[in-house]
Amino acid sequence: MPSALSLGLLEKAREAVNADRDFRRLGTCDARVGIKVGDAAFLVDFEAFECAAVAAIELDALRDADFYLELSGDAWKSYLAGRKAGTAPTLVSLDVDTPNGIVKGSDPLKTLKFERYHLTLQSFLDTGARLAA
Repeated sequence: MPSALSLGLLEKAREAVNADRDFRRLGTCDARVGIKVGDAAFLVDFEAFECAAVAAIELDALRDADFYLELSGDAWKSYLAGRKAGTAPTLVSLDVDTPNGIVKGSDPLKTLKFERYHLTLQSFLDTGARLAA
């Protein structure tokens, strides 16, 4: 079963998608995406056709993201395992089916970037799920 999201896993996913031509075919993505994993937080910067950077951040810094995805550590672990097995829903479906959703943000207009770039983000997380131990 894959582990929960970590900085190491996000970095591996960044390297993999940046080397993947199919990822580039999804089009440009200009978004600062936060990921909240329980009490930990990460920022994933997408610029043009690549994932430019990933970093561990303080929870308060999630306010600087365009939007963020929030799940518990166990929920992320289960989600990654399900995506690896081909049984988990997409991020869009997960957001719709989860009470109060998983997509959060302080600026409603920036939060709409999730709908615009969800395929890029899904591909990035699916890559991470495949690489997880």
